[in-house]
Amino acid sequence: MIEIIPAILTDSPVQFKDLILKIEPYVSRVHIDVADGVFVPNKTITGFEEVKGMASTGSPQVGSGLKFDVHLMVQRPQDVIKEWFFTHADRFLIHAESTVDLGGIIDDIHNNDRKVGLVLNPETEVDKIKEFIDRIDYIQFMTVHPGFQGGKFEEVVVDKIANFHKNYFNIPIIVDGGITPETALQLAAVGVSMLVAGSYIIKSGNFAEAINKLKNSCTT
Repeated sequence: MIEIIPAILTDSPVQFKDLILKIEPYVSRVHIDVADGVFVPNKTITGFEEVKGMASTGSPQVGSGLKFDVHLMVQRPQDVIKEWFFTHADRFLIHAESTVDLGGIIDDIHNNDRKVGLVLNPETEVDKIKEFIDRIDYIQFMTVHPGFQGGKFEEVVVDKIANFHKNYFNIPIIVDGGITPETALQLAAVGVSMLVAGSYIIKSGNFAEAINKLKNSCTT
């Protein structure tokens, strides 16, 4: 069964909390997009401050019962990762294109008992991270250019995903960007494990219905 993970990308702490409240009844995990305005054009909340605030209340009504994937769309993830270790976020997604010692940050995340995936933008080849594949828990393929929700789905990435799954079938594949029932069906056919959906769910007006449509499309 392919897991559907809603994505939140916002520059408003108030909106973040509101979306968490609305999404939590339907999922066990949320994907937080964090952007620094350098690696990508826009800038979001820091994320760790908001998640720390949820945990401190101890109330599941504000999201403390959720698990969090943290997608660091930042130029220097090493500058913020330690703050995240004070939260209950348990999975981190680091861009191969960022300015970072990938081996070092993989070790740092694992040494703090968290899991890590490397992220590839649509134009980035798998060869860029080949030396780290045996050390990661996931790979995430971007099927849009990162930074904004609602981007154009890049069909060319589908073949790249299929080839990766053929060569590294034991590595769970996450796909982020342009997820709809139609693209979900396409991606399910090439070995994807998790689909990150932002605008399709957030703009749907009915989170439960949108999530169920994505789940059902993967099994059609």
